[in-house]
Amino acid sequence: MGLALFVATMGINSPSFAQTAPIDQNSREDGTPTGRLIVKYRTQEDTSSGLAALQGNEKRTDSTDRRRWRAERGLELARKISREQELVSTFQHSDSNALHLRAQQIATSSAVESVSVEYRRHTLVQPNDPLFQDNSIPGNQSYLFEGTYSIRAPGAWDITTGSQTSVIAIVDTGALPDHPELQNRAITGLGHDFVSAEGANVFTAANDGDGRDSDPTDPGDHCDSQSSSWHGTGVASAAAGNSNNSEGIAGIDWNAQILYARALGRCGGTDADIIDAIRWSAGLAVSGAPLNDTPATVINLSIGGQTECTPAWQDVIDELNILGIPFVVAAGNENNNALRSSPANCADVITVGSSTPGGSIDTGFSNYGLKVTVATPGRDIVVAANSGRRTSNPDGHTYQTETGSSFSAALVSGAISLMQSVNNDLSPQQIQSILQITSTDFATDGDCNIYYCGGGILNLSGAVAAARDGNIPNNSATEEGIITSQLIPLPLTLQTSASLFGNRDIRYFQINTTETGLLTVASDSATDLYGYLLNENLSVLALDDDTGNGLNFRVASRVDAGTYFFAVERAIHRSNDGEATFDLMANLNTEQPAAFSFAPIVNAAVNSPAHSETIVVSGLQEPAIVTISGGFYSINDNGLTAAQGTVRSGDTISVSLQSGSALDSETQLILSVGAFSTEFSVTTGDGNTPLPVELPDGDNHTEGSGSTDPSQLLLLLLISVGISRFRRVLGTGFKY
Repeated sequence: MGLALFVATMGINSPSFAQTAPIDQNSREDGTPTGRLIVKYRTQEDTSSGLAALQGNEKRTDSTDRRRWRAERGLELARKISREQELVSTFQHSDSNALHLRAQQIATSSAVESVSVEYRRHTLVQPNDPLFQDNSIPGNQSYLFEGTYSIRAPGAWDITTGSQTSVIAIVDTGALPDHPELQNRAITGLGHDFVSAEGANVFTAANDGDGRDSDPTDPGDHCDSQSSSWHGTGVASAAAGNSNNSEGIAGIDWNAQILYARALGRCGGTDADIIDAIRWSAGLAVSGAPLNDTPATVINLSIGGQTECTPAWQDVIDELNILGIPFVVAAGNENNNALRSSPANCADVITVGSSTPGGSIDTGFSNYGLKVTVATPGRDIVVAANSGRRTSNPDGHTYQTETGSSFSAALVSGAISLMQSVNNDLSPQQIQSILQITSTDFATDGDCNIYYCGGGILNLSGAVAAARDGNIPNNSATEEGIITSQLIPLPLTLQTSASLFGNRDIRYFQINTTETGLLTVASDSATDLYGYLLNENLSVLALDDDTGNGLNFRVASRVDAGTYFFAVERAIHRSNDGEATFDLMANLNTEQPAAFSFAPIVNAAVNSPAHSETIVVSGLQEPAIVTISGGFYSINDNGLTAAQGTVRSGDTISVSLQSGSALDSETQLILSVGAFSTEFSVTTGDGNTPLPVELPDGDNHTEGSGSTDPSQLLLLLLISVGISRFRRVLGTGFKY
């Protein structure tokens, strides 16, 4: 279905328009007369009794003839439509019957071939959901309407309301599928629960009395004094809630099937559980779970935490891209550069920020920057909810407004599903390009631009139309294109100076290495800075804030020969910072200790801490930097940490990680000492002798402090939800 437009183009500057019916901006009734007529005149070629007959002869007519003819009938020209057609005002617009009668009278003129009443038209598809319909009360879905900086959903719904061949995976807290907004929308079999037990018969995080199973229903995720969020229910309803059913809200995709992969329980969820849920959603084999034979066509992940993009995250993202499944993630709610939020800072993801009604990034909470593919409104988003404080209330299904990039991401996941319903051959890269090219530019009267805010604001109508038409433009405004257009060389071992100006300014540098080693970039500045090391695909390998280290940061990662990028930005955001100069020094440390390895552990209990033997470091001429991915290390028995450290010959070192959450699964970490790296792997056994594990005490757990009890090494990636929900900072450093 096409968009139904006005019969005649509006907005001409003519005095007659003061006489026409005023436009009721809140009216959604189709077929309302405007008070004007479209008159089609006969031409001389049609008949000898045409307009010239008004003069009593056959002479060629001109504008004077028609002006006299209109004046005799009390009509006024609004504008000329074509050589034969005019739009005229009748001054009888208040009465529909009178207008039609007037049209019939005028049509009897021998000069006229036809007369058409002009009607006001609206989009053909207009959902009747009450919270969409009423644009005049608080708590409505005005952000979906056709305003300049809304996402323009009605125009997209004229093209498609979705297809049941689309499958949107919601990797989240599970859902309440009996909520009216979600009824009869789940994929057959509903989904799967990936929240693991913490040990033998310990299900504190799962909160449902068992570990992994086939029931992804949300039992509540209340954490300490915080109420359950029903986050997965809200996210699912924003992306694909039941629409045009005279109840509640309108979701973006009205017909897509929803696949629930529960990966977060009380107080968050673990990397391993979340990644397993993503892989299963994509149709990949996951140990202990049945194969998903209805893979997702788009996966939504409205969670995150402030870390680097770990290899485990980039691996699963690479798998999704090979399968052609777009992966949508929330930019985060810390009002920071999205480079700091993982997995938003990984390569080849669709990162979504939140925008304001005025056309800017929402600096009240939303993360920003070149990592943001597209933004959508994210404040006061109306979603499905439940009144239960800890457990769901069967009679308490309701609606509430939420704020956060979680719900912005959900809107984009629904948008991608609509795009796929009209073109199922689009690759994730093509979808990303369409989203950015068709997006609405940020308002020019603010401080937004692509470099600071991201690609633009979602134009759903434009994106769906481009997908339908196969119009996939070349996107020159990519993250890589913008960065490489203004790179500053950063040679190894040579001090480089640069400056930053004003609010959120950022500089990008290029580093080339010809050897394998530990690449370290250190800063010296009088101003608080933040540093990010990125690989050639722009995935964040390491990051550091200098505010706690005497205005000097050190960012390091083990690298192979190749090209890398380094970004520096202000760590404290003020609108009038002025110029800040800084120095950078990049070094590639090829120093290696004598080779060593850690013996793998087999038949480990699930979800239990596993510790390596202790080895003595030798063969170093100079101190070497230590980094770790996927676990923790201890030097000279001084406590476990994941932070960058330094080791010397004669020091002892050991490592520790949390075993996998499923039977017969392998988990591993990578420890780097200078240019040398080694692995430590742990494989779970049959689960007959699991060790009990306590959940970390959120108020006391301090990652990297050197005093963490091994039984508390449960890494949490916590939900990126509304402002009211993420104020409390857990000991892990992630926000909820």
